[in-house]
Amino acid sequence: MASKFWGAGSDSEDEDEEVTSQSGSESDSSSGSDSDSDSSSGSGSDSDSDSSSASSSDSDDEGPSRFLAGSSDSDSDDERRVVKSARDKRLGELSSTCDEIRNKMKINDWSQIQTLFDELNKRLEKSQKFADTLGLPRPYVRILVELEDFLNDTLANKDVKKKMSATNAKALNTMKQRLKKHNAQFIDQINKFKENPESTEEEEEEEDSDQGSSGDEDSEEGDEQEGEPKQITQKKKDRLLTMDPKEITYELVSKKLREIVMSRGRRGTDKQEQVEMLTYLATVAKGPAQRFEVLAQLVSSLFDLNPSMSSHLKVSLWKKCVINLLDMLKLLQDNPNIKVDEFYDSSDPSEEQRTEEPAEGAEVKVWGNLVAFVERLDDEMFKSLQVIDPHTHEYLARLKDEPVFLALAQKVLDYLTRVNDTRNMPKVALRLVEHFYYKTATVYDAMRKLTLQQQVEAEAAVDEEEAEEPDEKVEVKVPADYVMDENCHAVLQQLVALIYRYGDERTKARAMLCTIYHKAIHDDFYGARDMLLMSHLQDSVQHMDISTQILYNRSMAQLGLAAFRNGLIVEAHACLNDLYGSGHIKELLAQGMSMAKYQEKTPEQELMEKRRQMPFHMHITLEMVETVYLISAMLLEVPNMASNPLNPKKRMISKSFHRILDAYNRQNFTGPPENVRDHVMAATKALMRGDWAKAYHFVTALTVWNLMPQKTNVLSMLKTKLQAEALRTYLFTYSSQYNSLSLDQLCQMFDLPEKKVYSLVSKMMIAEELHGSWDQPTRTIVMHNMDATRLQQLALQFADKANVMVDLNERALAYRTGGLRDNDDEGAGGSRRQRGGNWEEEGGQGRATRGGVKLSMVRNTAGQTRNGPGPQRGGDRGDRMGMRGPRGAGGGYQRNYADRAGGSGYAPRGYRNTAQQNMSTLGNFRGNRRDQQ
Repeated sequence: MASKFWGAGSDSEDEDEEVTSQSGSESDSSSGSDSDSDSSSGSGSDSDSDSSSASSSDSDDEGPSRFLAGSSDSDSDDERRVVKSARDKRLGELSSTCDEIRNKMKINDWSQIQTLFDELNKRLEKSQKFADTLGLPRPYVRILVELEDFLNDTLANKDVKKKMSATNAKALNTMKQRLKKHNAQFIDQINKFKENPESTEEEEEEEDSDQGSSGDEDSEEGDEQEGEPKQITQKKKDRLLTMDPKEITYELVSKKLREIVMSRGRRGTDKQEQVEMLTYLATVAKGPAQRFEVLAQLVSSLFDLNPSMSSHLKVSLWKKCVINLLDMLKLLQDNPNIKVDEFYDSSDPSEEQRTEEPAEGAEVKVWGNLVAFVERLDDEMFKSLQVIDPHTHEYLARLKDEPVFLALAQKVLDYLTRVNDTRNMPKVALRLVEHFYYKTATVYDAMRKLTLQQQVEAEAAVDEEEAEEPDEKVEVKVPADYVMDENCHAVLQQLVALIYRYGDERTKARAMLCTIYHKAIHDDFYGARDMLLMSHLQDSVQHMDISTQILYNRSMAQLGLAAFRNGLIVEAHACLNDLYGSGHIKELLAQGMSMAKYQEKTPEQELMEKRRQMPFHMHITLEMVETVYLISAMLLEVPNMASNPLNPKKRMISKSFHRILDAYNRQNFTGPPENVRDHVMAATKALMRGDWAKAYHFVTALTVWNLMPQKTNVLSMLKTKLQAEALRTYLFTYSSQYNSLSLDQLCQMFDLPEKKVYSLVSKMMIAEELHGSWDQPTRTIVMHNMDATRLQQLALQFADKANVMVDLNERALAYRTGGLRDNDDEGAGGSRRQRGGNWEEEGGQGRATRGGVKLSMVRNTAGQTRNGPGPQRGGDRGDRMGMRGPRGAGGGYQRNYADRAGGSGYAPRGYRNTAQQNMSTLGNFRGNRRDQQ
């Protein structure tokens, strides 16, 4: 009995045999056996178990051999596979789209016709790539004629137009205009088709039959063409490449160059082939002018190899561009008669067409844009440094290419100066400034030595004949005639002066910020500060582009670090407060991206932010910025908190510091410090006790000081500051506990010289921060205990809070009984809303005063300005209390409700509480009123 696995024969097998016999492939017996095995394997089911014994016996004899011969499910198609060329496939797609348009014409669906018409034109472009001629396919011309006739019939039938929907009628009008413009391009082909449309049908049938026969021939070739379909069409080698270089004329090179320029940017153009052709043309160009033109187009084509803005140009291609640009600059230097014009177009009919090489010494105008090439090279180098891992040798090798770029940019700037191009000179000068401004003297000297070393290697390489290296190992050295100045300050000053003279506003602003940055890293704080204040950039920077704002933030960070190194703690805190207090210092300095918890960024925003990131070697150490800011805030805030023991946050200087300190105090267990914040907070706790030695120990334990220039001087300055602030904090905290303090004892406790202690204590006495006086004979400080004790201060504060409660109860009672309106000022009716009051607390006494008038509550109404009528807001809030006031239709007012012990009075309009007056706010009253004059 035959096994089902080997597949018994069936009726489908006989049918397949008949099809194969009719196809005329009798000689190919193996293919027939394959089809039998496929059909038999496909019919091996329960329904085929009753097949004839003869067919089953035949299959038993041939089944195993056929199965082992390599038959598979992929060969079980009912019809034979036909291999078509790419051209035939494109024409088939074009014809199917034409048929779809005809179907939509039958139902008068112009919306779909419009969509299919656009798709048809796209398919036409694809089909023309594989066509030998540029003629239009016959089906395309026919559908154009049919569309035009159908459009005219539809426009003539008014009843059909009335029944159309708005969308369909709009599509009809669109097709009317589009088809009219489109058919005008192919008017000749359309007219020929209209003259004899029947002959075209016969030609199409002949073409179809030819394609069918060619398809049969292709199918007989087997799997060779299926495996390698791209080898069917081979590109012909250009005629210029086969010619003898001596036979190539000036006109041939110009013609080929124009052809390449016209094909740039077109779809289907092989960019690598263009680069190879231009490289060859550069070797056979006739004369320096033509060679310059070819090199300019070659550089542009090399840039085209990386059209994406998100990726960078390969290093080998970047170096090739530099080499070509150096050759172009040498041609311009040796031939001053060549004039470069970025707006010159050799293909313009108005321009004179050169068919012969210009005479030697004659002025020749060529196209080129050296400034754009330099800017593009700079951008590509910047992008490559962004993506390369900074901890690898590849990053260092890329940085070694910077002297080559500086030499190229300097040569371009010299050329622009020679031709007096004042419009482009500031652009190149700014690029050079942006490579110099962040370098310290040590880094600049190292780069200068590298430049000299590369020049020596370049001279040695010229003497030896070296074989041509592959693209991945293209080497370019600094030109021997490039001289790098010894003084970085002089170079920067010369470039900046050029920008100030000829540059636009943005260029000048960036040059100014670069100069400020450069002065700051060289510890010239006062010069950088004066330049910033005189330029008023801080007022207009928010209206500039993002890259300039990043440069401004970087300059402010370096300005703060410079102030700290010079011992200017207040100035350092002021410069770094906005940067660190924002919580987004990474984004502001473009040194990383931090994903916020509730912030979502689109992919476009993330991509733009990545493009703005600074390379690693230009980074400002964030740990250094954090250390300097927190230490500056500590030196300012600790004495400030000690001077206000009842309300430490009354005169808050740094909110960020207080937030970190509160989080540190809330910790149940405090371990040894690990990061910058822990070290500074531990030092803060020690400094609040007056223990300067322990605070200094915590601060100096930070490893970031190794990155600080002049580390010894900075730590010595920091030690002196800690001793002085510890003395002030000690006096603020414990002066009330002493009747007198010995000068010698203070000098011994804080390890300060006698003059320093005497100066600090005298300043505190003058500022009325310390209530005491010097007793010269005994060398002591005699304390004048005029302040209330802590118990008295708490009692006064409690009395003031009770007074507030009584006033609020009286107002609530007056509102309920209607007595509040009787106390209002006279005025027209209007609506008003009360949301709280302004309460002041001065020195813990709970009494608000202004100009000798005691104020308990100030009502601010709408319609007041800052110095006149306008909404008012209080300063820092001492007590967080407030109330919701009444709503009424009576006239609004601004009135002072004095407490019972101090009389009453009115506050003038336009009064605004400020931090200098030490006023604190409990709430704001807002209302709408019309003031009475």
